[in-house]
Amino acid sequence: MVKYLFFQNGTDDSALMPAADLVDMEISSDGTDLTISFSSLLQTEGVNYSIVLSITEDTGRQVMSEIVDEIAFGDNPFITIADEANSEFIHPDITAVETTLDGSFQ
Repeated sequence: MVKYLFFQNGTDDSALMPAADLVDMEISSDGTDLTISFSSLLQTEGVNYSIVLSITEDTGRQVMSEIVDEIAFGDNPFITIADEANSEFIHPDITAVETTLDGSFQ
């Protein structure tokens, strides 16, 4: 089954990414941000897209585990990771979507 990850910041900025394109999750040094990176949508080599979530300090490991478990074992092909507009989060320690689809060359 193909699965998709949904992110929404407020009411005007959202992204739907194929779970198969997830390549990395990284916790910030202060433990309050989780950056989720995806391979390029355009198949451009060396370009990744990232979405940054605000999380409760030092809960990144639990948040990452919940995301991975839902991708691997969940039955729903549409997985809401963070939807600020509807106050729906895959884990209660996600507090906001800081950015959606920042492209960066790696």
